Amino acid sequence: ATVPGRQIMVTKEPVGVAALITPWNFPAAMITRKLGPCLAAGCGAVIKPAEDTPLSTLALLELGHRAGIPRDLVNVVTTPRSLANDVGYTMCTHPLVRKISFTGSTQVGVKLANWCSDGMKRTSLELGGNSPFIVFDDADIETSVNAAMNAKFRNSGQTCIAANRFYVQKGIHDEFVTALAKKVSELKVGHGLLP
Repeated sequence: ATVPGRQIMVTKEPVGVAALITPWNFPAAMITRKLGPCLAAGCGAVIKPAEDTPLSTLALLELGHRAGIPRDLVNVVTTPRSLANDVGYTMCTHPLVRKISFTGSTQVGVKLANWCSDGMKRTSLELGGNSPFIVFDDADIETSVNAAMNAKFRNSGQTCIAANRFYVQKGIHDEFVTALAKKVSELKVGHGLLP
């Protein structure tokens, strides 16, 4: 404390049950990124995985139970897309849920934040990216093109950090665009499990 004879104490306490709502594109990674800190802080969790990828979450939870995570500490709610809105609303307004952690679109994040606002529920929202890719005149073309390919097309371009626009300085523009177009033309489009 800045005043003699006084003390400042910080007490870290679990917030309570956290509802973790995850996207489809990196289902195992999203669960571990959300659930690990939740458990480390002493909180229980209810997980709502994306409608398209619930099995990754269920498999991870089974492994967690085998490793000793108590069965009642973490629960999973799977839902068809037609009920996702209702489940999200229930998680945001249920009095036993003290925190919402969501990764996904800005549109859905705004809806969740509005639902949480009535009770001043804590929120952590990782919303849709807005990721520019910037190339300056002194950039190495090959390195820049390879980085651009990864930034734009990793996971078929289905990431929140996928580049959604390119800013290229005039002096390198034409050379960069030509090299990038060549690399893009070499991409194979089709079923991911076929050679």
